[in-house]
Amino acid sequence: MQQQEITDGLPYSNTRSNFGSRGWGIVGFSFLMYYNFAAWTADGLNIIVQSFVDMHGWDYATLLAFSTPAGWIGVFGALLIAEVISRKGAKGVAVVGIILLGLTVMWFGHARSYTEYAIGLVLMNLLATGCCFNVPATLLNTWFPRKKGLALGWATMGMSLCTATLVPIFYFFFNRLGIPNGYAVVGGVLVLLGFITIFWIRNTPEELGLYPDNLPVSQQQLDANLAVLNNYQSPFTYKVLFKDRDMWLISVGFGLLWLVDIGVVSQLVPRLISIGYPKETAVWMFTSAALCCAIFSYVWGWIDVKIGTRKASVIYALFFAITHACLLVRGGGYFTYFTLLLVGASIAGIKELCTSMVGTVYGRYDFAAVNRLVSTIACLFRVCCFLVIAISLRYTGQYDAAYIFFIGLDIVAGILIYFITDKCKGKTEVVITGFKSNNIPI
Repeated sequence: MQQQEITDGLPYSNTRSNFGSRGWGIVGFSFLMYYNFAAWTADGLNIIVQSFVDMHGWDYATLLAFSTPAGWIGVFGALLIAEVISRKGAKGVAVVGIILLGLTVMWFGHARSYTEYAIGLVLMNLLATGCCFNVPATLLNTWFPRKKGLALGWATMGMSLCTATLVPIFYFFFNRLGIPNGYAVVGGVLVLLGFITIFWIRNTPEELGLYPDNLPVSQQQLDANLAVLNNYQSPFTYKVLFKDRDMWLISVGFGLLWLVDIGVVSQLVPRLISIGYPKETAVWMFTSAALCCAIFSYVWGWIDVKIGTRKASVIYALFFAITHACLLVRGGGYFTYFTLLLVGASIAGIKELCTSMVGTVYGRYDFAAVNRLVSTIACLFRVCCFLVIAISLRYTGQYDAAYIFFIGLDIVAGILIYFITDKCKGKTEVVITGFKSNNIPI
């Protein structure tokens, strides 16, 4: 009976971060991966483009124009990397991907032509999206199938802190060492991290004699679980997924929320400047919002575990609609800071909730097979945000039209997410000596 109490008796609403020492190691590694995902696909553009303008006198607009196609190519390339994760596991992809990303960054700092710059940007987007985005999602859903929301809440703080700290870090290295050497140092750190990863992570807790969610179980259970994991072939092929209703609801619903998320965070400083704040003040306010975002990453993860991923996601969509409505108001100083608090809270939840939703619906065993397609479709929506903003600025000269459109997308996303099934449809069977349980999405 003790085994049954451990496996079946732990409630989904358990919100303690008792991941264990090795579990916290996985969370910490995922934190670094999400930091690098944000660094090389979004936040880094704040400094990367200007660094090459300073080095070579190249045209800023031309360099910036490379970012959109690089992002698209990166998304489709990441699908191939996600396929490898599904077939071979996350660890090998993490090791090779991080080392290649580091070598690319080192080479990128010495780019001498627009062509070399474009190639480097594509490679960094591909490796960061494919490795630093998909690897931690797979690891956290495998290690913490019932506490994935909480684990993701901690790990996705990496993206928020990247927003707050990346630019000062780059400026420090560039000012002390020069721009090419600055890139070389950062790339070298990534290469070192790749080699450390060989010893740092494992694909499953069972490989270390541990059990998902840091639960104590018998050696027989560990051996049985590891055997199943090593030999499991997911039935969720591309053909099956393209016909799967929940796959489309998750991909489109969260893809829309990701679109509005990036639409806000990427243009917050220009928007603050447009309503009268000096540039330095706007940057400081943006950093404050990013720090709030780090705190609320944990809050959304806690809510996820407490009330369930689908309910938390619907609340998140409606919360984002309120944030966009506040962004339409030209209020005084206090109202602006209140809006910044809402912005920080809003941009915090998307990565955690989207990843958690895939794990909730498809379970531990089938997560990687499903996430390879969900993450690709959602990211395609994500990179469309700049088109919406560009149209708003072109025809109205302001951000208001974009924010109004975003409110509509928030509501549509909330409706789509509401219709997602909240029961695991992937493999859930767990065999323990003496009995079988079919109600735990492990």
